[in-house]
Amino acid sequence: MDPYIERANLLLKQGRVNDAITQVKNALQQNPDNDEALAVYARCFFDKKDFEKGIKITLNAIAIDPDNHYYFYLLAFGYYRKNKNGQAIEYLQKSIALNPFFCESYGLLSHVLSEEKEFEKALQKANEGLAFDPENITCLNARSVALNKLKRTDDAIVTMQYALAQDPDNDFTHSTVAWNYLEKGKNKIAATHFREALRINPNNSNARRGLKEALKSIIPPYRWLLQYSFWINNKGKKARWAIPLGLYFGVRLFSTALQSNNTTQALGGILIGLYLLFVLTTWLINPLANFFLLFHKDGKYAIDVTEKWTAITVVASLLTGVVLFCIACALTSGETYPPLMVAAIAFWAMALPLGNIQYPLSFTAYTGKNKIALVLVGLGLLTVVFSFVNINIAIGTGFLFILLLVINSWVSIFK
Repeated sequence: MDPYIERANLLLKQGRVNDAITQVKNALQQNPDNDEALAVYARCFFDKKDFEKGIKITLNAIAIDPDNHYYFYLLAFGYYRKNKNGQAIEYLQKSIALNPFFCESYGLLSHVLSEEKEFEKALQKANEGLAFDPENITCLNARSVALNKLKRTDDAIVTMQYALAQDPDNDFTHSTVAWNYLEKGKNKIAATHFREALRINPNNSNARRGLKEALKSIIPPYRWLLQYSFWINNKGKKARWAIPLGLYFGVRLFSTALQSNNTTQALGGILIGLYLLFVLTTWLINPLANFFLLFHKDGKYAIDVTEKWTAITVVASLLTGVVLFCIACALTSGETYPPLMVAAIAFWAMALPLGNIQYPLSFTAYTGKNKIALVLVGLGLLTVVFSFVNINIAIGTGFLFILLLVINSWVSIFK
């Protein structure tokens, strides 16, 4: 092998991506059609999370050697990380057709199928890879994920233990084991494995994200909603909107029936109240849990700048609303002060879009979700200002704010 490529591979294992790119460029200067160098070059960009460029480079390698199974595996990996699972599956099948003995293709295909909720097929592909190499870590991890999703907990634990026995210092395995435990509600065991994964590889973003989830699961409401999230996601893509819609119409139907009878009228009101509490909790629990992490010895190092500031702004908005509400009630005996009441409601409502804003603040640098959140917060602030200038205008902007907030919330469900 070209010495430049050997050094690049070694540097990639050490996490020195930019140095690896320098070595690959040296190899390509000597031979621009070096497909092995192009493959390593693509891996460098995958490590930098520039999947689009990595895919383009991989396609160049395939154009030079269209019968190389590994290049199709790399191409599939790029599409998988871009959440284009259909194309990933297509290229993994091509990789397996070219080389049926390359276990990594079976393992990645199993992971992709698990994401597509095809858990039986995922288990089958993992087992096919393990038939060629019973100690392949990727296939073992994929098998444990599929078994866990299929509720075959005992088999999943045996597979996880075997994978750890084969390579106890594999951060990917510890991270997979931790996610499996987290899905089972065992957040303390999950946190232990996430910490171990980060000890082995501090750059493991999947483990860092998992550790945050495990730490936030200390809070019971967050733990319950996380389990609900796992459950609804395992049901498939349609369930993500079908179940919330069914819950909404079910509550409306039962509450209407209960309120039509004088003896059960109070129960109908309680049912609606519980539903609204559930909805508000799902919207606000993440920034509130992140606020808890700000004071946790491990959590404060795990959250990023966006999570930090959304937590602070959401809590500040809620508390400001509470303060204004209390002042409004205290100003006059038995009556509320309308401007302060409108401002208080606006601050409470602003807590919802504040949780979706990206930092550093920018209207153009992020996705449409960030733009919508900024517009909603702007409407909320206008409502606060006009509540002290012209209450009628404030009511108008406030109504528009609430209307757009509700529409955006329902649209996000279908997305």
